[in-house]
Amino acid sequence: MTAFDKPTDPLAFNLWHDPWIRVIDPEGRTKQLGIADCLAQAPQLSALSDPSPVVVGGTQRLLIAILQAIYQPDSLQAIGAVLQAGHFDAERIAQFGEQYAERFALFHPTHPFLQTGDIPVDGWNVDKKARTWAEAKAVSPLFDEVPGTTYRAFYRHITDEQHQVCPACCARGLITIPSFASSGGAGIRPSINGVPPIYIFPTGDTLFHSLALALTIPGYQPSAAAKISDAAWQADPVIGRDQIRGEVSYEGSLTFPARRVRLYPIVQPATCSQCGQHTELYVSQMVYEMGQRRSEQAAHWQDPFVAFQARKSKASEGDENGDGARSDAFVALRPQAGKALWREYTGLLLLDRETQFRPAIVRQLSGLYDEGLIDTNQLARFRCIGIRSDGKAKNFEWFDEALDVPPRLLNDPDGIVYVEQAINRAQEIDITLTTTFNRHFRPARSKDATAKLARFHSIRNRMIENYWDRLAKTFRDFIFKLDDPFQRDSAETQWAQLLLHQAQRLFDETTEQIGDHADALRMRVQAQRDCRLKLGKKRKDWGL
Repeated sequence: MTAFDKPTDPLAFNLWHDPWIRVIDPEGRTKQLGIADCLAQAPQLSALSDPSPVVVGGTQRLLIAILQAIYQPDSLQAIGAVLQAGHFDAERIAQFGEQYAERFALFHPTHPFLQTGDIPVDGWNVDKKARTWAEAKAVSPLFDEVPGTTYRAFYRHITDEQHQVCPACCARGLITIPSFASSGGAGIRPSINGVPPIYIFPTGDTLFHSLALALTIPGYQPSAAAKISDAAWQADPVIGRDQIRGEVSYEGSLTFPARRVRLYPIVQPATCSQCGQHTELYVSQMVYEMGQRRSEQAAHWQDPFVAFQARKSKASEGDENGDGARSDAFVALRPQAGKALWREYTGLLLLDRETQFRPAIVRQLSGLYDEGLIDTNQLARFRCIGIRSDGKAKNFEWFDEALDVPPRLLNDPDGIVYVEQAINRAQEIDITLTTTFNRHFRPARSKDATAKLARFHSIRNRMIENYWDRLAKTFRDFIFKLDDPFQRDSAETQWAQLLLHQAQRLFDETTEQIGDHADALRMRVQAQRDCRLKLGKKRKDWGL
């Protein structure tokens, strides 16, 4: 049964009007809204919400792009005026909807939202010999958490043919492509920011404040941004396969069509395999292939929600950006395996140097504080969203975490020194724990030596992971103490003492797992004593 065997009303799903955005109200209840209602009710909503952090990030960037087009702020005072109003202008939102709402239709025959309009909406039913476009694929690649094709399926036993996805879930999947599309095989390149980086979003008490604080003025937008109108609701509805773009606007970057997609709807009752809700229409197949990419000769793209650092080695093999060619002097800060996000605190929120600089949105927020447009007693809060991958086709984990900064610390060079030293000292203890453990727990040569070594490594890795996890809350407390210049020295001392105490305690707890037989007991006693001596030397070196 094709989409056209029944009346076409079910095909009229439109992201502007129909509910698909998951939000949380002040009572903690979750509901779904269309874009227009979400913006109108933003002052009464707490935040965006979704089981998938990448959906939250993609939705936030879409809403930011729309608001950016509506307001086009040209000064910090203009952003301050939006904040002062306490709500988004209903008339401006209505005018935008009157002009562009049709471009948010998910299954439009010629200009479907974030899809290419040159493939018929029922193209999946055309004789294969007559096709002039790509083969249909399962809809699963829209969702990073869903295994499909050759991806391994852990505890999710469903084949590609069994996916039946409702329009709302399709919309959620589509809006992740501009920000989180990564490499995925030969000829499949990542989106405009390369391999997905860590995205930093300012956060307020309501969704309205969070979105208003994310508006940017020209001085904080990418210097390479073009002055053209190419956002998803304005751009050419035809997305070419592996199409090279010489110019991209700022709004266009937030809705960048890195994939050439066409959803094939089937009008038939079903249960959505993604959200479990009943739907009168579902999508099982789609066209999904490489879409647009920036020219290799284009200037480095500096997304305002991303931190950057100097490339460690320009001559190193591989390509950190994942674009296969461009070798920029700076690369985006990306998640690293086993590295807690707060360990990147200075690079994400505090540093502006020749070799490292924080997101432009953080610098702009600092300017809003300096201009008195935000109360300095109000914390600078940020929502950090990302997905860790191998830069190719494997995604390992995602995260949605919060970081807070006392406003005075954003541009305080003395305070930043305290933060850097605190993190460096924690790293020194990490090295001490690791090297001490490795020195004492090495199995003698035997038939099962390899298995014992693997067990030792597993125990050691858990110890280091627990070490950083235990420090997270204490680090937050340490940061807030730095807000008072008169408490900084005592806060530094308390932090150092806690590091030493936690390290010895954790090392002792961990080595207890080695065993009680004679050889293990001897190794354990010697290791604990050695660790105590090394930590004692650290205490002396730090002047405690």
